[in-house]
This record gives sequence, C-alpha cells and structure tokens, in this order.
Amino acid sequence: MTHDDLSAMATYLLGDHAPAPQPLQSVSADTAQLEAGRNVYLAVCAGCQGLGGEGKPHVAVPMKANSTLRQNDPHNLIVAMLNGLQAQDFPGLERMQEMPGFATQLSDTELAQLAQLSACDVGRSARQRDGGCGEGFALMVLC
Repeated sequence: MTHDDLSAMATYLLGDHAPAPQPLQSVSADTAQLEAGRNVYLAVCAGCQGLGGEGKPHVAVPMKANSTLRQNDPHNLIVAMLNGLQAQDFPGLERMQEMPGFATQLSDTELAQLAQLSACDVGRSARQRDGGCGEGFALMVLC
C-alpha cells in the first residue's frame, strides 16, 4: 500500500481527527490478587515471555512497551489471552513466534487474575504515586 492509501485507511478508521491519548487510570488490586496473577503468569507465560516480561529474541517481543497493555480498555489483551496471536515478522530478521490461546486451558478467574496483574504493572510508577497497585512485581503480561 502507498502512504496515501494508509493515510486514507487511518482517516476512515479514526475519523478526520484521531482520538486524543487517554491517561492511564489507576488500577486497584490487593496483594493476593497480584500474587495469584503472578502464579498464573509463571505457570503458562514465563517460558516465552521471560520472568519479567523482557521477552526472548526470535520468540517473544518485550512486553514493557506493548501498547495493548497501555490501553484503558482491556478488550485486546483479553482477546489475545483467549485466542492467542499469530507469528509476526519484523524488520531486521526479527520475529515473534505464535502465542497460543488459553481459552480452554485457563479458567475465567485465572484469566482475570492475569489481566489484573498486567493492568497493574503498566504505568506502574504513576499508579504507585497515586496509591494504586502494590510493589514488587515485574511487568507480566501476555502469555
């Protein structure tokens, strides 16, 4: 596609004026909820994502700058956890392997715990200033 095609598509999807960025909202979670989410993450996600969400070359990209985790609406995060993600090729011979979906492997409670941990850790420093999530957890996200 040409630049003009991409611009026209973006205008069609977003309108003439793109929506303004929204500030991250404070997320409240107690230590037990975060620990439960961390246990789920360690059981099914850490093998590919790394213990702290740092990713692994040619397997999983780092999650620390993932835009899905910065959105106030958790829809995309939940869909990715349920249905997985296709393999992706990036510039410079970098790639990301397919991420499996966990709709049949994790309960709704486990998925909610994992999403809560993810939402709590994104924007962590701002949330800590506002009295949001507890400390002591590295960014733990998509499996």
